[in-house]
Amino acid sequence: MELKSIKEQLYYSTVMIESAQGSGTAFLLSRTLGELKSFYLVTNKHVVKDQTGCRVRFHKSESLDPKSKAGDFVHHFTDQEWVDGWKFHDDEVDLAVFNLTKTMASLYNQGQYIFYRCLSIDMIATKEKAKEIIVMERIFFVGYPNAIRDEVNNLPIARSGYLATPLYSDFDGKEAFLFDASVFEGSSGSPICIVNERFEIYTDTMGNAKVNGRCILAGVNAGVYTRNGDKQYLDIGYAWKAHKILEIIEQNKI
Repeated sequence: MELKSIKEQLYYSTVMIESAQGSGTAFLLSRTLGELKSFYLVTNKHVVKDQTGCRVRFHKSESLDPKSKAGDFVHHFTDQEWVDGWKFHDDEVDLAVFNLTKTMASLYNQGQYIFYRCLSIDMIATKEKAKEIIVMERIFFVGYPNAIRDEVNNLPIARSGYLATPLYSDFDGKEAFLFDASVFEGSSGSPICIVNERFEIYTDTMGNAKVNGRCILAGVNAGVYTRNGDKQYLDIGYAWKAHKILEIIEQNKI
């Protein structure tokens, strides 16, 4: 299976987290330092904290080099692995990171190869990169709203919307932003990306037109606003900025 487009690859960057208490979305993130490559699961703290009986359904590859998909398999985490593996930010920031490198190595030793596509640390919208992103930019996110997924093909649901607040500013004084899109329970932990395929024209905040492909990890969905009184969804999502992920990795040295 050859995944040529950036958007198509996004389908294979997320996994559904299932537990005795419910489900949510997590995504795969990679970091390369010299010859060393690390893999992480990223989601919200409220998705994984104090959860038990947790499992993740991965796509299966035929070899260590994930070029072709050959089915799926479910990996069950022990409760102790789950508790010890997740690292958090401070109490306010609803993000969580799990260093998946050892888990993947253990699976490989058992002949379980994962077919995946990772978002990369290099894709994260740093504070400097955010200054180049125009207001009301279109965004895409993939996940499992209301626990919906293509069960036969083990694929998430893709959604789209727009930045509702500028990425270069901090919403309400917090390193977060709002986005205009339909968001439901189960989408917590979805990566929010700005994506342009090759030859799609887009502009930066300086008015420069560009045609190169790009995938920018803007943030992580953490919740949705509802209307006072009847709690009807307002189609306004709340996301923590992606550079907060880097702070968790650095603070915990994972």
